Amino acid sequence: MSGPSASTGKDDPLPVKSRQEALDWARQLTAHLAQASGVEINSEPEEPGFSSCTGKNGESAPDARFILIYNVHGNVPNTRHNDVVRKVRDVLTKEGLAITAYREMPDHSPQSLLHARHPASEYVVDVSSTAGNDRMVFGVVTPCLMPPSSPTAAP
Repeated sequence: MSGPSASTGKDDPLPVKSRQEALDWARQLTAHLAQASGVEINSEPEEPGFSSCTGKNGESAPDARFILIYNVHGNVPNTRHNDVVRKVRDVLTKEGLAITAYREMPDHSPQSLLHARHPASEYVVDVSSTAGNDRMVFGVVTPCLMPPSSPTAAP
């Protein structure tokens, strides 16, 4: 599953994607990972959060560039948390993402987690045990994106 357009250098134009396109893509990616791991996304409200991009030294631009942080939850018995992170790890590795954090815990202490980063697009995936029993979160964080209508967006 491809993410936002790849950037190759620090001075390259930002990937261009509308907020709706980014949200649709995040929904599609989390649904893909949930399905691949045998989890059904539950009826809890999705958690999309858009924020401004901040530079390494705290600087920000006066345009509409944004980052999307998106989360949904699935009901997963505690005894399956490790299985879910294993399956997602296998899927993401095959799709070219680098696993940046991984943990399995005993079934009685569900604290499994997986973080992965796409090397070109730089989006981040998080699948982990979450507050409360029998739940996991499927999340995505995009890199900084430029909306198509921005005057500084690349053609």
